[in-house]
Amino acid sequence: MSAPTSKDWGRIHAKAWRDPEFRKLLEQDPKKAIAQYGKEVGKTFDRIVRIAPKPKGVKPDDLHRHANATAPPACC
Repeated sequence: MSAPTSKDWGRIHAKAWRDPEFRKLLEQDPKKAIAQYGKEVGKTFDRIVRIAPKPKGVKPDDLHRHANATAPPACC
């Protein structure tokens, strides 16, 4: 298993902000959500995350850039 980078975490956060179903899955079954996302990007993640609140005023296309700049990796 590989450890996610800050860029990976930013994209996971951005996906959760954009996709309510993914966020719900991430909150209810983080391992399953991370595995699902990992398949999309060709990686295997072994972390559990807690999603920060969606920032106000950030356009959907810019969420991953904002998350990369402001959200540190969140795992346990």
